[in-house]
Amino acid sequence: MVENASFCLVQRMSVSQRQRLQDTPPNPKKLNAEDILDQATDNIAELNETNLNMYNELEEQKDPEEKISVLKMRMKEVNERLDENLAKQEEVQAKLRKVLKKMKDCKDFEEGQ
Repeated sequence: MVENASFCLVQRMSVSQRQRLQDTPPNPKKLNAEDILDQATDNIAELNETNLNMYNELEEQKDPEEKISVLKMRMKEVNERLDENLAKQEEVQAKLRKVLKKMKDCKDFEEGQ
């Protein structure tokens, strides 16, 4: 309804009045608002791109973190095997000492006779 009223007003204007209306520079507030809207749109696009880049960087960091986790698990397994082998080695060395002591005792016994 408001559009019809403004259309009627424009129709009633003389040609010179219509010409002056067309020659009137655009409203600076409207232009400023449009500029602000354009800047905001550009900023949103830039922020979206920045967020996407940050997300991709985080995704790339997950691979090294997973690799580190796997390596830590492997190191733990290797250390456990090493501990088991060290324990076995100590047992063997203890048995060998006993055998050597018995051999020495036997030799000492034989020499003593």
